[in-house]
Amino acid sequence: MTTRISLPAQTHRPAPRTGALLALFGAILCWSSVPLFLRYFTAHLDAWTVNGVRYGIAALLLAPLLFQIEAPPGRSIWRDAWIPALINTIGQVGWALTPYYIPAGVMGFGIRSAFFFTLLAGVWLLPDERKIMKSPLFWVGAVACISGIGLLFRDSIATAHLPLLGLILLFSTAAVWGFYGVSVRRTMHGYAPHHSFAVICLYTAVMLGILTPILGHPGQLFRLSPQPLILLAVSAIVGIAIAHVLMYRVLHRFGALVQSGGEFMTPFLTYCGAAWLFGERLGSGQWIGGVAVIAGSLLMIRARIGIGKR
Repeated sequence: MTTRISLPAQTHRPAPRTGALLALFGAILCWSSVPLFLRYFTAHLDAWTVNGVRYGIAALLLAPLLFQIEAPPGRSIWRDAWIPALINTIGQVGWALTPYYIPAGVMGFGIRSAFFFTLLAGVWLLPDERKIMKSPLFWVGAVACISGIGLLFRDSIATAHLPLLGLILLFSTAAVWGFYGVSVRRTMHGYAPHHSFAVICLYTAVMLGILTPILGHPGQLFRLSPQPLILLAVSAIVGIAIAHVLMYRVLHRFGALVQSGGEFMTPFLTYCGAAWLFGERLGSGQWIGGVAVIAGSLLMIRARIGIGKR
């Protein structure tokens, strides 16, 4: 399956490795902020309203891109985008509900179990992703990440006394996110990353917008002070619009496995913010796990780059 990105009136090679790596690290920075924003909003709004407003803002921001799209011959971006948009909507619902039961730091660690589902979905649905499975370096990195997440999450559960419903939401959302990147890689090849997400974001915003007045309380918005309203807008720009466009660029260049594996590094930035804002702390065992996560992520990225050079 071809994974080249097509822009109007010209054909482009996949994003250069340096640009894609910068996009990956930019996405990591953006993703790490999301649990902190969502945790903050729990004191002001319900999850359905937060979802609807954030995606509505992101869709409006990206709307001008909808008029610049040119699809490859015989294809329609509006048809190709609906499956990843549906998966994204389901994931967003779980992701917005989770902080009402789970601390932000634990959310950052637990959501990375999405990697296991990405691994399964990628091997099943994307033949070109299977090449990396032959790399010993990839498996060393994967084992390091899995071991690190085990240490991190074991201690978090023990100290936070997490409710069963929160854990079910967290892992269900991780499973959905695992298939999200793979669905984008499979259905949106041939489109520019910013065009792909502009359409998926619009679909997601419409679906969440329908759910907001039914299940949420959007009237609460009129009682908010300026600060949470401003932060809603900032979180939509950083955590949705910018983060997803960068993620799509990484997907096109390195594939779903490296994109998901690379984001193993996000929990540390989330933890730093959670420690500063909410007083959450990690134990020594969790820091050891964290070092293993970072090392494993870098090994998996290096394995994918090595395969790309062959």
